[in-house]
Formats: sequence, structure tokens, C-alpha cells
Amino acid sequence: MINKDNPSQIEDELHELYTWVDSVPLSRSKTKIGKDFADGVLMAEVVHHFLPKQVELQNYSEATSYQSKLSNWNTLNTKVFQNLGLQLTQNDIEQLISAQNGAIERVLKILKPKILNYQDIETVEPQKSSATNISINNNQSTIQDLEQKIADQQDIIAILELKINKLQQLVKLKDNKIQAFSSKLQDLGFRF
Repeated sequence: MINKDNPSQIEDELHELYTWVDSVPLSRSKTKIGKDFADGVLMAEVVHHFLPKQVELQNYSEATSYQSKLSNWNTLNTKVFQNLGLQLTQNDIEQLISAQNGAIERVLKILKPKILNYQDIETVEPQKSSATNISINNNQSTIQDLEQKIADQQDIIAILELKINKLQQLVKLKDNKIQAFSSKLQDLGFRF
């Protein structure tokens, strides 16, 4: 999990994430990653680069309208991400479409290990069948499954912590507005 008090660690993780994305030959250059990925096309290209069988690029077209962007992201979410064990919420998709600060980075951070894990599964060669190999493979598979579940839960916790922080900010904003409104009412002579 990210140590939010360590800006250097966050910066390093973002640098590593951007380097990973830069390793993909994208159809258009990146200038501002949130806006560049807002229509979902570059995300489809990233997944296609690493997992070509999972993404049919012709299903995604550059978009400027909200509905077209939404269509691209919904297609990615149901036809691609679901196969990788990732499910975006409608709120996540809204944040991606509106290029909300940090939204694409959060999704890429969760998606990257899922892609790498899926690549490993696709490239594993069948083992020779023996009782020892089966036992070892079952234990390794169980350990990998548990580690993946832990990683998935940590990703969910990180997203929920971000949402909690956002909600706390909204509560403070609403409290400030209520306080200002109460002051105005008191100035007008209303008593509570």
C-alpha cells in the first residue's frame, strides 16, 4: 500500500507507472494523461499491447462526446477488465471520463499487476503430470491465489481510502456552507 506521507515513494511509483505506459506504442502522443485516456482508447491499446487476445481495438474509437466515451469504458469494463478480475464502478468510469486528477493513475496501478498476472497464466507451459508436481502446483496456486486476493483487497482499500478522504472534504465543505448560512440567518435576526 502507498504511504501517503511519503511523497518520494508516491513520485517513484508514478514514475514507474508512467514508464510502463510509455513502453506501449500508443496511437497518439500523451500530453496530459488523464485527458488523453478519458475516451478509453489508449487504455484499450495498453491492454491490447500486453494481452492482444483480450482486446479488439476496432471496438474502440476516439471520442469527444460523453456518450461515446462512456460506451468505450463500459465495453472495456465488461469485455476486458472483467476477464482480468477488475470491475470499475460507475463512479470510477465517471472520474475517468471527466479526467479527474489521479483517476487514470489509480486504475492503471490496479490494472498493471492484473495484466502481468494474466500474462504469466497465458505463458505457463503444462507441467509433467506427477503426484509431487500436482501437490506443489496446488500449493503454489493456492498461495498465488491468496496473494492475489490480498493484493486486490489492498487495491480496494486504497481506493476506498481515497473515497473516504474525498467524502471528508465534502463534509467539511458542507459544514462551512452551513456555518456561513447560519451566520447570515443570525445577522438577519433569526434565532436558533
